[in-house]
Amino acid sequence: MSSTVAKTKEYYDGPADEIYKQIWQDNIHMGTWETGNEDFNTAQEKTNIVMAEKAGIKKGDKVLDSGCGYGATARYLAKTFECSITGINISEKELELASQRTREQGLDNLCVFEYGDFHRLKYPDQSFDMVWSQEAFLHGEDKRKILEECFRVVKKGGKFVFSDIVMIKRNATPEDEKKIHERLQTSDIWDFEDYHKALKDIGFNVRIEETWSEKVAPSYHAVATGLRENRQHIESRVGAEVVDKTLAALDFWVQAAKNDKIGQIFVVAEKPAN
Repeated sequence: MSSTVAKTKEYYDGPADEIYKQIWQDNIHMGTWETGNEDFNTAQEKTNIVMAEKAGIKKGDKVLDSGCGYGATARYLAKTFECSITGINISEKELELASQRTREQGLDNLCVFEYGDFHRLKYPDQSFDMVWSQEAFLHGEDKRKILEECFRVVKKGGKFVFSDIVMIKRNATPEDEKKIHERLQTSDIWDFEDYHKALKDIGFNVRIEETWSEKVAPSYHAVATGLRENRQHIESRVGAEVVDKTLAALDFWVQAAKNDKIGQIFVVAEKPAN
C-alpha cells in the first residue's frame, strides 16, 4: 500500500503535473456532454453540477473531498452550497495550486486543503456530513479499506458520493489487465460488481448506482487531443519521451473504453442513521 501511494505521488508531483495543469486544467475528472459541442472543461464543470444534484447536497454540509486534485470541485461546492470543504490529496503540487486558486477566489474561509492518504484518514469517526470523490479510488491499492474509511468518517445518516473508473473484467484480456495495472501503479482494479458488493458488505445503503461509461472515451480523447495540440509547449517542459508515453496511455484508455474494457461507476450511498 505504501509503495502504491509513493508511486502515485511521484507520478502526480512529477512531469504529469505540467500535463494536468495545461490540459485537464482545474477539474481532473471525466466530462458530461449535453450537446456534444462543449469544450472539455465545460463538460467537466457539468459533471460537478450533475453529481451535486444527484447527491442532494445541502447548504452548510461539512464535506470531505477525497482525492481533491486542484480543488475545482471543492470550490464549486463551497461557492454554490456554502459548504465547508476539506480536500485531501497526496500530491503536494496539486495541493499548493488548490490553495492558491482558492485564496484568489476568496473561498479560503470555506475550503482547506491538506495532505491525506485515503487508505488511512486521520479524521475522527463521524466527522463529515458527506464524503465525495471523483475518479481517485482507481489509484488505491486496497479499495475495501478506502470504502471502510469513508464509512467510518461519515456521520450516521450522512452520504458517500463518488465516481470511479472500473475495469470490465469480462471483456478485458490478461494483456489489457496488465496494461491497466501498470498504468495505475496498483494491483487492485475493481469492476462494477466489486463496488456493489463491498458497499453493501461494509454497511452502506446504496441509493443511486449508475453506469457512466459513455463519458470515459470522449474525456480521454479530449485530453489526448489537447496534448497533441499543445505538444510543443508541453514537450519543452517535460520532454518528448514523457509526451509520447502519455499519448500512448491515453490512446489505450480511449480504445479500452470504446471496447467496453473500462467504464465508470457513479454512486450515492448513505450510512444508516441507526
